[in-house]
Amino acid sequence: MPRRVLHDSHGKPVYPIGVNYWPRRTAVEMWTRWDPEGIAQDLREMRALGLNTVRFFLRTADFADAEGNLIPEALEKLDTFLALCRKHGLYALPSFFVGHMSGMNFPIPWEQGRDFYTDPEVLARSRRFVQAIVARYRDEEAILGWLLSNEITNHTEKRETHVLLGWMRDMYQAIRALDPHRPIAPGDGGDDLKGAGLGFPEGTLGGVEELREGEDFVSLHHYYGDTDALRFSHAPAGVVRLCDIGLPVLMEEFGVSTALWAESAQADYFRVVLFSTWAAGAAGALAWCWSDFPTTDLPPYTHHPHELFFGITRSDGSEKPAAGEMRRFARLLAQVDATRWAPTPPQAAILVPTTLYVNYPFRRVDRPRLLKALLEAYTLARMAGFDVIFVREPSLPPADVRLLLVPCADLLASTWYDLQSWVEAGGVLWAGFDGAVPNLEELFGLRVGRRQGFPSPPPGERTELRLVEPFGELKVGEQVAVPAADVPYLPVVPTKARVLAVGEDGRPALTVHSVGRGKAFFSSRPLEWVSAGGRGLHRRPPIHRLYRALRTEAGIRPPFETAQPLLSLSVLEGEDGAQLLVVINHADASLEEEVHCQRPPSRVVDVESGEELEVREGAFRLSLEPWGVRMLKIMGG
Repeated sequence: MPRRVLHDSHGKPVYPIGVNYWPRRTAVEMWTRWDPEGIAQDLREMRALGLNTVRFFLRTADFADAEGNLIPEALEKLDTFLALCRKHGLYALPSFFVGHMSGMNFPIPWEQGRDFYTDPEVLARSRRFVQAIVARYRDEEAILGWLLSNEITNHTEKRETHVLLGWMRDMYQAIRALDPHRPIAPGDGGDDLKGAGLGFPEGTLGGVEELREGEDFVSLHHYYGDTDALRFSHAPAGVVRLCDIGLPVLMEEFGVSTALWAESAQADYFRVVLFSTWAAGAAGALAWCWSDFPTTDLPPYTHHPHELFFGITRSDGSEKPAAGEMRRFARLLAQVDATRWAPTPPQAAILVPTTLYVNYPFRRVDRPRLLKALLEAYTLARMAGFDVIFVREPSLPPADVRLLLVPCADLLASTWYDLQSWVEAGGVLWAGFDGAVPNLEELFGLRVGRRQGFPSPPPGERTELRLVEPFGELKVGEQVAVPAADVPYLPVVPTKARVLAVGEDGRPALTVHSVGRGKAFFSSRPLEWVSAGGRGLHRRPPIHRLYRALRTEAGIRPPFETAQPLLSLSVLEGEDGAQLLVVINHADASLEEEVHCQRPPSRVVDVESGEELEVREGAFRLSLEPWGVRMLKIMGG
């Protein structure tokens, strides 16, 4: 699984580690309350932390008039800012249309009530603005790439994907005509890939791969809430994988406000985000944001006071613990040469239904919950000790994938027949009920168990699955807790399938059917979907044991394994065949665990401390602090 990376103007691979930037003293009024001395001090401090990249914002009204012509005084300030970036060894990522910032919209001078995306005159002035900037700075070595906007849909309101894509292509081509080398991205947060956009209308879909026509990398913004702490912890890496469409994925914004989080908790969060996203294959990480602000007199901070406290440094210039986490991360990635290491190819995949990003007629889809269900599947897989990629319907997994997880089985009719062929060829399929399956009997060996075929809700607020056949490490009579069900289940009668587990009502809850050289597992309840609505799920007898059994059925043998489901083990390979193991504790408690190796290594060395761990009988022990991370170099084996 290659690491897709960004390159600077000289072709050098770069892993951006940095911040989104407004000056500490002036915040969003950077260009109107110009303070070059304060800016220089900020940049010196960034470089001292080991950061290498700063994303900054050309608030549009500060830089151009109503015709899209540049303001000379603003350009002189931009000249100075870029010279300071160059002096302090920082790459710069300018964002053009701002537009929107921290909970407030700012004017784009030539918009004037007209359609920003389609009006010919507005588009012409937008091109004029962008091209004038690019023409002036295309030889500026400090500029790493170009970002079209900052979350432009917050300024314009969301529009269907094909409208946004048309605008993206237009601006992309305007830049590319003048700068053939630097990468370009929309700065939109990756909304369409996460199901947070309005989607493609039916009939226009050529696949999300169309997005590649208007961007060279994905500019992911990750601000995610969840009622489950473990899913929340796995979500950053999961979303990086979800947004992989064959382009580099830059974690362009992430962060939390210390008005709402303790500074120590912010640091824990940063540690997990930084290391887990790098281990998942991200192309870089930029925190939101550099500093807290003293600017309580300025909007948007007057009415969004939590926006004053997202910094990794305080308004008095002192460092928060999160700054120390970025220093540590930057130091370690420089030590191992971050872009040399790529994740090992997973042997399992999660299928993303087209309903996440396509608007079918007379269909209502709870996309935020669908996203959580997909991330729940990712979390359960990591708890079960294996790694996964995401595959978007109607595509099927690559050849080396043995296990396909379908946590939301609301699929196209044609996809079910494609899945049947995939299973017949030797694949292992897991799906939970969430819609009609046209080949239910052929694929799953089941028929609908009630004459009228209507789904029925299970009794009670929660239920248990009881094993009636051994399944992986699960024995007959063992129970697995299922969250309170707020969606129906499908009563089924096996015709060819074997029943592995029943619900409290005694009806089949989990079945398996051999199809050709493969197997198809079916859950009559969409377990990941109902789990997405719960909290504290992973503290009870957990569903991840079912995933562990599926791993066994698919013959997946991770190179490193632990019995502790709260640890994630990610293996990265270097170009010379060397291996790094990134171990993350996703729990708010210290853990000491044994790691078993499929091929016993000759040496295991902690990259940070230099400590050599004792390898005995193909295993070694390691300890981690709450939310702790260790990076281990694996030698031999």
